[in-house]
Amino acid sequence: MSTHVLVPYDDSEFAHAALEYALNEYSAGAITVLYLIEPADGYGGTNTAVVTDDELENTTSGGDDDSVLVRARKRAIEQDRELSTAKATGDPPQAVHEYAAEHDIDHIIVGDRNGASQLFERPLADDVVRGSPVPVTVV
Repeated sequence: MSTHVLVPYDDSEFAHAALEYALNEYSAGAITVLYLIEPADGYGGTNTAVVTDDELENTTSGGDDDSVLVRARKRAIEQDRELSTAKATGDPPQAVHEYAAEHDIDHIIVGDRNGASQLFERPLADDVVRGSPVPVTVV
């Protein structure tokens, strides 16, 4: 039975490190990259959802989420690997937890923001570890 790994992804260097780790350490497992999108101002609230591309078209800020996922797929192809992708909107840690619980994820690999960024905001990795329904590796 192979392991299904989830990598929360936002195209940062930390997310890239998490994806690299997943590709290298889970060569026999399935990998899903979950692109986390914060809804545009005035939309939603604190609820989270995994949504389709059509639903996201009118609800998200930014417009380059597809290119982010394409870059993740290209990196996997460079290593002769396949990965699946998904998008979620709302509170990032909650979205990760919900996706993991609803999609039979066995393990989460998340990049850790360190240094000065921790002074201003709590890192996603901390919140994903707390309350995760599955084991988490912080890279």
